[in-house]
Amino acid sequence: MSPRAEIEVSSPGRICLFGEHQDYLGLPVIAAAVNIRARFTAVENDSVLLRIAMPDIAAAEEIDPTVEQEYRSKRDYLRSAVNVLRRRGFRFDRGYDITLTSDIPIGKGCSSSSAILVAWVGLLSRIATEGQALTVEEAARLAYSAEVKEFNEPGGMMDHYTSALGGLVHIETKGEIKVKPLVAKLEGIFVLGDSLEPKDTTGVLGSVRGRAVGGMEIVRGSVPSADWETLWIPEADGALASAPDLYARAVIGNIRNRDLTRAALTMLETPSPDPALIGALLAAEHELLRDYIGISTARIDAMVSGALGAGAWGAKINGSGGGGCMFAYCPAEKAREVIAAMRAAGGTARTISIDRGLSEEHQ
Repeated sequence: MSPRAEIEVSSPGRICLFGEHQDYLGLPVIAAAVNIRARFTAVENDSVLLRIAMPDIAAAEEIDPTVEQEYRSKRDYLRSAVNVLRRRGFRFDRGYDITLTSDIPIGKGCSSSSAILVAWVGLLSRIATEGQALTVEEAARLAYSAEVKEFNEPGGMMDHYTSALGGLVHIETKGEIKVKPLVAKLEGIFVLGDSLEPKDTTGVLGSVRGRAVGGMEIVRGSVPSADWETLWIPEADGALASAPDLYARAVIGNIRNRDLTRAALTMLETPSPDPALIGALLAAEHELLRDYIGISTARIDAMVSGALGAGAWGAKINGSGGGGCMFAYCPAEKAREVIAAMRAAGGTARTISIDRGLSEEHQ
């Protein structure tokens, strides 16, 4: 009897270059998939069960995909994805022994859960007995449904689309999602730093989003037509004159972040943007996220400062904030010094590069 074929499906983590905390406001973001990946390997077994081993966290799950799943934990993403696909007509009549591995830092702002879900729905669609293999866009949408909508949690679609499509992308998040690959070939290298500080992604997202939305409601009391795409700082300043500082800073910070992202897009639509200018915009975005949006920490600030002092063109916090990761963008010959500086500030660091999106391999 010949050995059964093995299928492998993987998706990358991501860093957000520009537009951090803007996707849920309907504003564009610029993100990059990077070469830290979540991988599922599957081999058909003699049952109808999906037996999932997760050696990275010493855990395992067993799912009967022929029935609607009851969730066993607050964010039971493996089962939610099965439900989401079943409701869209996918059927699963063959079982598989599956292994999940990942080198994406968990809960650190590099979209580990989103990458896992993109790869998982991609795999499920490929092992289903009814239903077509998902396109990368479909995988992004269904992964978002399984992670965010199914559990009524805050969050946007940037992570899922970046992981599914890969590369360097500009994502318009208002209305129908539009994703545009960017042509820029970025000189230099990225260094990912982990602050080793835990973070509460949903808690941070909820509070930061609440301040932004509350601030915009105050603005609309004076400027009824105000929206995030067109509001300018002089209008906002006048409308927020007597507003609580947290709300005012959230609005002003998001407007400045919007304009900074627009400037970055102009540069990244060219083949060879000036790395020093890109770095300066990254550093400016970190200042906005630190001083106006309020998501940085003392250790992450020290890692950013250390990277800049060691010769990086730019550096910023990555993800929802309150801990987790940051990254630096630097000349390749400065990578060793930048890594040392980030470690000296209390974190860990490693080089990363822009990578492909959702991918499938048959063994």
